[in-house]
Amino acid sequence: MRRRRSTNFLRPVYRLGWLIIWSLWLVSLAFGIPTIMPHDDVVGWGFVTLAATAFAYLLHRLWDWLVVGRPFPGRE
Repeated sequence: MRRRRSTNFLRPVYRLGWLIIWSLWLVSLAFGIPTIMPHDDVVGWGFVTLAATAFAYLLHRLWDWLVVGRPFPGRE
């Protein structure tokens, strides 16, 4: 079992990564998805939004694991 790291030193790196991941998610929702999706495809918008959110969440969990050492859900 891997020991959790102390985040005192890495806290700014962790927060910067969190900010970048979720800022890119927000920018992709605001500018990226309207550019690539037709405006009348509501189901497609919902699917692409869910896919972008799931991808951002997975990146965030991977960032947690790399920087903090926090295990993935269900892997304790």
